[in-house]
Amino acid sequence: MSAQEPDLLTEQIPGPRLAIVAEALFLANLLVAPGLAFLVLLVLWRRHRDSAPLVVRNHLRQTLVASIYGGAMLLGVSIGIFMLGGLDDPWSWVLGILYFVSFHATLVIFGVVGLNHAILGRSWQYPFIGPDLYE
Repeated sequence: MSAQEPDLLTEQIPGPRLAIVAEALFLANLLVAPGLAFLVLLVLWRRHRDSAPLVVRNHLRQTLVASIYGGAMLLGVSIGIFMLGGLDDPWSWVLGILYFVSFHATLVIFGVVGLNHAILGRSWQYPFIGPDLYE
């Protein structure tokens, strides 16, 4: 461990609390309270999108856009699979469940990495679905 990196076991979390909350709400939207956590995230983004520090604005924007795109892709592709294959075809169910579980797990992993970056006070961009970072 270098001298400039904090020891997270003995020191306070160095990252901005609002960035950490944004990433935690992204994960809560995926795992615990879908919809409710998204609404809280939306309120936080609307309230702090212009006045928060740069790293906080990046995390708020990344989590909001990733929630919108991720949710649209989860639902849209899943519905498309069942519309094309039909609800009575077992292969539609195999493909639909496999897609949903795989993509959902990927979003959770991205959220954990984003939470880690927020705790360390760094900006992070969600791959493929995240907007460009503020400079």
